[in-house]
Amino acid sequence: MTIKMNDYCNGIAYASGYFAKENGKQYLFVRNLDPWYAKVIEYESGYKTYESKYNVKRDGRNQWSIKARNINRIPELSEIQNINDFCRAYIEIHGIFDLAIAKKRNGDHFKKPRLRIYGTEKVISFINDSLPATKKKIQYINNIVDSAYVGKTCVIYYQSKKEILNILEWIDGNPKNECVWNKWKDIMDTKGFFML
Repeated sequence: MTIKMNDYCNGIAYASGYFAKENGKQYLFVRNLDPWYAKVIEYESGYKTYESKYNVKRDGRNQWSIKARNINRIPELSEIQNINDFCRAYIEIHGIFDLAIAKKRNGDHFKKPRLRIYGTEKVISFINDSLPATKKKIQYINNIVDSAYVGKTCVIYYQSKKEILNILEWIDGNPKNECVWNKWKDIMDTKGFFML
């Protein structure tokens, strides 16, 4: 029996999943360094997660995987109904929120908030159109793994404290990966973040 996932799970599928084929059947396969995401799909599908040594040399640790054999379709982006949930999962996985060092005209340095979201042009365009912020120019960067060129990826940058806080407030909800949100909260609690 095929099951339909919630949009947080669909965000996970878009961010770290793909469809595998076996014996003429298609199923969702999710792999991530953080066990949280495979466990969420486990709860939704009923299939068990397992540790995988795939890419352990590259990543320095095992990944967590799940073969959800009862999920053989995820919705097109135009079919996503709870965009906040979808974006929350996707940005947790493919977003980097940090404080960048910037330079003033007088030569002094200060910390500036920055949110970068990576992915395929199709997904990044969807997120760019959906977030409560000014649309950003999609940038194309070379993706290099183990010093080998593997193609291009897309990224959008947010560097306005107000826009970043609006985005985080808009995507906040449940379920969410508390480890990721705690890291983001630590950045927001950094001295000077609210003084920018």
